Amino acid sequence: MIRLFVADIDGCLAMPYEPFRLDRMQELAKLIARPDTPDFALCSGRSYAYVEAITQLLALSQPVLFESGGGMFDVTTGLSKLHPSFTPAVRSEVLIIREYLEQLIRAYPGLSIDYGKQTQAALVGVEENGLFEVLDRIKPWVHERYPQHHTFHTHISIDVVPEGLTKAEGLAWLGDTLDLEVSEMAYIGDSDGDWGALAVCGHSFAPSNADPIVKEAVDHASELLDIDSVIEAYLLVSELV
Repeated sequence: MIRLFVADIDGCLAMPYEPFRLDRMQELAKLIARPDTPDFALCSGRSYAYVEAITQLLALSQPVLFESGGGMFDVTTGLSKLHPSFTPAVRSEVLIIREYLEQLIRAYPGLSIDYGKQTQAALVGVEENGLFEVLDRIKPWVHERYPQHHTFHTHISIDVVPEGLTKAEGLAWLGDTLDLEVSEMAYIGDSDGDWGALAVCGHSFAPSNADPIVKEAVDHASELLDIDSVIEAYLLVSELV
């Protein structure tokens, strides 16, 4: 039985840097509030402040994950905390990797460090400004020096995530917090950073705008875009409650 539905934000609830479809957000919030639908949570690579705002927008009551599971925010208490795996040693590695990214993008004025993140080294930009060119340099550098870190990307971002702080581990942490098995969770995601979570959850979904490799790996690949696919998936899961 699915007891918790977990959604990524970018590419699922909304497209990055595009206006929110507030009518659909409102429709989703109404569904979440119904007594016959499962609990709803978030697991996003975005930083704390952004995820907190989406939590309020949807009137969620369950803890949510930010920075791919590197941190957790509980709206019922207003408190947030970082994953236990984010040790001082890991923090030092993240800072070194971030320093490398800062040096690397000096030649790419269209790229920027995501300074809102604590538990991972990340940058934002677009392909036209050299995002994928930089990605091709970051991947081998990280693999050689910090093989325990994972390099994920979307069409507007690159995230170097420490081992133990991926979305798969985030779901396990959320399950421990809520006394749930990961198999009792459904998850919807769209990019390579979601692979781990999609592989371990009880039922997996992807929107039509997801990476092809993601759509091939999930239980249900929607023909709908972003938030429409989330609403569709949430209604399907509600039938399994």
